[in-house]
Amino acid sequence: MTGTEKVILRGAAATLLMTLYLRSQDARSSRPILDDPYAVEVYDRIEHDVHGLWQFTGDRALVACRAAILDDWIRDFLAAEPDGQVLHLGCGLDSRPLRVGVPTSCRWLDVDLPEVMAIRRRLYEFPEQVVQVSGSVPDDGWWTAVDPARPTLTVAEGLFMYLPPQDVHTVVDRIVGGTPRAVLAFDAVADWIVTASGWTPVFRALGTGFRSGWEPAQFAHRHPTLRELDDISVYDEAAIRESRLWLRPLLSAVGHLPALQDAMRLHRFVTG
Repeated sequence: MTGTEKVILRGAAATLLMTLYLRSQDARSSRPILDDPYAVEVYDRIEHDVHGLWQFTGDRALVACRAAILDDWIRDFLAAEPDGQVLHLGCGLDSRPLRVGVPTSCRWLDVDLPEVMAIRRRLYEFPEQVVQVSGSVPDDGWWTAVDPARPTLTVAEGLFMYLPPQDVHTVVDRIVGGTPRAVLAFDAVADWIVTASGWTPVFRALGTGFRSGWEPAQFAHRHPTLRELDDISVYDEAAIRESRLWLRPLLSAVGHLPALQDAMRLHRFVTG
């Protein structure tokens, strides 16, 4: 990983820079939560046109906790299913395959838009079992790269909230119907967060925002073969893991406010 890359992205694709920035800030902190050294290296290599990333510094613990929990769930799956398959949807510039240690017997697919994958290929070197696939997640073109015979974990971090609800359901249906055993791990936001995202200055500058809020009853009705294993408040986890002691009480208080309890949660489902 050498040289500098100019990154020019718009819309939802550009938000990957916010995630990368916050992970790099976490790694540089005295007591990191995720401690992703690749985020520092990659962020320092890119030139980008997104201003105001500093506005999201307060979200550092939330983003780091979200990634750390998902990493642990992936390691659980890989330990149980070393010959399985992982679909890393909306992978952005995430170093996740390098962080979790993908077995050579596993099939891992990184999936994102062509313009994102072009940058990703120039910034990272992955082992051969990690396959880079270009495509829009709601489209079915990339699905030809999926092995339908393997038990499959699908990870969608910071993705579903940017898709219309019907697209989310279409993706879930494809995963559930196209693999012999499916595990699905993703984060979701409350409906009011979807509305508020339209007023976020950086989102407005990028021309994007959230489009889907979490509706548990609707999801359960729409996907009856899925059974929920975990439902975790990211605010609760951040209040425990945050290294800045002055911020812990604030995160804890926020997590207990009725309007904010569902602001950001992590979900894990399995078929059967």
